[in-house]
Amino acid sequence: MAASRPYVADLLRIAGPVAVARLGIIGMALVDVIVVGQLAAAELPHQALGWAPTAVFLVAAIGLLQGVQVLAARALGEKNPLGAGVALRRGLVLAGIAGLLSAALMWLGGQHIFTVFGIGADLAAPSTPVMRVLAFSIPLHLVFVASTFFLEAVKKPGVGTAIMWGANIVNLALNLIWVPDLAQAAPTAWAEPLYAALRDWPVLSALNALAPDHGAVGSAWATVGARVFLAGVILAFIWFMRDGAHYGVRTLGKQGPTYRALLGVGIAAAVSQAAEAGAFSAMTVIAGRISPEAVSGYQIVLNLMALVFMVALGVSAAAAVLVSEAVGRKAPADATRAGWTALGLNTVAMAIAAILILIFARQIGAFYTADAGLVAMIAGLMWICALVLIPDGGQVVAAAALRARGDNWFPTFSHMLAYLVVMPVLGFYFAETLDMKVAGLLWSICLSSVLSVGILLARWWYLSDREARRAA
Repeated sequence: MAASRPYVADLLRIAGPVAVARLGIIGMALVDVIVVGQLAAAELPHQALGWAPTAVFLVAAIGLLQGVQVLAARALGEKNPLGAGVALRRGLVLAGIAGLLSAALMWLGGQHIFTVFGIGADLAAPSTPVMRVLAFSIPLHLVFVASTFFLEAVKKPGVGTAIMWGANIVNLALNLIWVPDLAQAAPTAWAEPLYAALRDWPVLSALNALAPDHGAVGSAWATVGARVFLAGVILAFIWFMRDGAHYGVRTLGKQGPTYRALLGVGIAAAVSQAAEAGAFSAMTVIAGRISPEAVSGYQIVLNLMALVFMVALGVSAAAAVLVSEAVGRKAPADATRAGWTALGLNTVAMAIAAILILIFARQIGAFYTADAGLVAMIAGLMWICALVLIPDGGQVVAAAALRARGDNWFPTFSHMLAYLVVMPVLGFYFAETLDMKVAGLLWSICLSSVLSVGILLARWWYLSDREARRAA
């Protein structure tokens, strides 16, 4: 037990700021959903569908950049700090290419991205502009992600956290300015002072008029503005940071991870995360086939699950850094201990979150929307949401630990089986064939996550046991 204590402390030291930063990512989406849900509730389905393809491209590209975190940490374990800077610079190149390609595909696909899956034109048409505006933000966010992965690897996770929450303030301000349509009356009593200020104050009125459109599209432009802030501030920090020369961030050294090595980790993670994000977006499409209300309810519950999932992502990032460092030191027993400790810590965190969700189910629904019927639907789904948290969080931590150990492709195949094959089939069967609607979608997520975490834990145990036998 004593041997595990340093890893608990190290995990918390890294995972805490990383989790808060990841919460900031979902915090931006949370603000978007809440502001649109309160000020333009009829456009929640358009926002949800606009985000669905955006999430697939964004999450896949983030996976592509995971090599920056893993290989920068490994370079430090090998006493090669300049290698961490090489990982960053090459990661930024990959971020730019992946971001521009993703945005181009979303623009070229247009409305067809929705209609090919059976979404009616009445939903697809207003959702397409939301998606296209969000596409502009993808390259900016990927620059931030690559930079954050580097800072986490060099044990500076708090920087990305502070910048992300600064961007949340920008996003909230822009949402409150650009979502309201001043041609309409304020939809709620609390919004009346906001609408009055936007009409009466010349500066705010001029800023409101800058938005090409309001509602869900205005919220999408707020996301773009916030991500301009993210990319600009974090690049400036890295360029001017005091120990930048130690990591070679302002030089063009080549002694570090190659593009091939970065892609060796990144492609496997990208395929894995794209499969998972694509499957979750498929659930949104199935909800869209049911009704606009189902889309709104599913989107809100999914947003809450994603909020908690950010804590698991923080633990997974800490696990990746500590396992990678142990691999770089050629200390497999330490890698095993770090991985199991991360999995245990994550289980405790997810259990606490599940209990809180069950206690405050109705309050959570009312926080998201002013629609009483939607609040009742959300409150009734919270117990299924709570069941999802432990297996869903566990699978992302286990996958990160395996990739940090060099087992890049096994988590990919596991995710493809659980989320790309099993989950959509169960989702369609439960939601449409059995007419369980949104509850059926959530049960499909729960069962698929149990399958995924079971496979990954078995793999981690097998590799750990094999390393122990070799060392004996």
